[in-house]
Amino acid sequence: MKSKFALCAFLFPSGDCLRLTHWLPLILFFFVFHFSFSFAQDFGFGESDSWTISASNQLEYSSDRDTHQDIFHNWTDLDLTYGIYRVNLRYEAHQPDDWGQNWQKLSFRNFKLSSEFLEISAGNYYVIFGRGLILRSYENRDLRHDNNLDGVKGTIDFEGFNLTLLGGTATGKYERLNDPLHAADGKIAFTDWMTLGGSYLRTHITDLGLVRLFGTKASISLPHVDLYAEYAEKDNPPGEYVPNDGRGIYLSTNIYTAGMALALEYKDYDKFDFTNQDVTFNNPPSLAREHMYTLLNRHAYVLDLFDERGYQAEITSTPTDQLSLVANYSYTTDRKDKLIFSEVYGELEYDYQDRATLKGGFSRAENKKEEGFPVRLAPIFDLVYYLSEGNSVNFVLEHLYTDRYDGKLTYYDQILSLSLSHSPTISLTFTYERTTEWEIRENWPDKKNWFISTLDLALGENHNLSLSVGSRRKGKVCAGGVCVDKPALDGFEIKLLSRF
Repeated sequence: MKSKFALCAFLFPSGDCLRLTHWLPLILFFFVFHFSFSFAQDFGFGESDSWTISASNQLEYSSDRDTHQDIFHNWTDLDLTYGIYRVNLRYEAHQPDDWGQNWQKLSFRNFKLSSEFLEISAGNYYVIFGRGLILRSYENRDLRHDNNLDGVKGTIDFEGFNLTLLGGTATGKYERLNDPLHAADGKIAFTDWMTLGGSYLRTHITDLGLVRLFGTKASISLPHVDLYAEYAEKDNPPGEYVPNDGRGIYLSTNIYTAGMALALEYKDYDKFDFTNQDVTFNNPPSLAREHMYTLLNRHAYVLDLFDERGYQAEITSTPTDQLSLVANYSYTTDRKDKLIFSEVYGELEYDYQDRATLKGGFSRAENKKEEGFPVRLAPIFDLVYYLSEGNSVNFVLEHLYTDRYDGKLTYYDQILSLSLSHSPTISLTFTYERTTEWEIRENWPDKKNWFISTLDLALGENHNLSLSVGSRRKGKVCAGGVCVDKPALDGFEIKLLSRF
């Protein structure tokens, strides 16, 4: 009995040892399923019976001398494969995390059995239906986001027919929800150029009731043209304080020829937010360009599924082998056609005789969801000069000018970055940021300038070390219409990624 509870404590450090009884039938199911198919090699099961083991460890530690706060993150991933079996385990330790909470646990354990056309997973898993209108479960460590599902998922993929059935509970910020969800997603390729499909999901949310989502999708691929359409509805339980049923629409067209591509997208989300406590289950396209540069990313658009519609158009052209051009326009309103967000972005990249790469960009963005309804103008200058094979210098200038803040006030932010690199082993980057925002703000903190230096080292083939010393401004980090606030740093930060 003691050994049973010792095993349980290892698998479930949070103390929920009763979950062990949930795992035993699932593990037994895998072995029964395997032996029932072991005689059928024509079904595509692998013949290899050798173990393949890989692992990785990602560590992040920072210490701030102003706040005297230490932040520690560590993710350890283990991947074991034996023939048709695969096991994935992840142990996380955060002492504390970005929000001051201390916790550690076996956060991900997955047992998978796969063949040429059949895959079954038990444990934690990630999944996306279509473009994420109904369900998108994923991990993004930069955003500290992980809403994996814990349960069972099965997928059949055979000669143009694909069907996924799943059931499970979602991960919240610090604990797993008690409300399970069940879902199905399928599609059929009727021809080489047309596919039709649909999705269905249901869950019972505590203090709300039964919520259902269902939708349909279609894709067409023709020479030089790809078309995609997805429609979904959200069926809320009736109630005096419950929003009416919602819906979501997403359309996209890609047109491409030699040297040019045009992408057109449309969205319409009406009371379509699908959340339970602190978990958001769906994450459809935001239709706002994702920027790699710090200042533009810091003010990226945050998706609002309750009331928005809009479109995005982007054209990419390569007139010559050395020149690339990008133009993007995105526009989002509410359902009363009141502007929420718009951006015009252009970019040029030119390679000069294998000696240098020059990139220039410009953004004009207007965001009615932010305080003061600002209009932002942002020119970007990015130059890489190749000194010799493997050696280069990279200079980046980001300038973001905020106009019409509260109708009259203006200020700007500026980042200058200089990198010296000897690829692929070492690089040294100096980053300086300044702002004039303090001139229009009351009770502004003392710091108006930030400077940080970062050394990146490749230690052999399996280890990458990053050491940063200095100060870095607090700000948002965004991806896919989802943003989190990253804490400021005035001290040092260490990141180590190891692969085994």
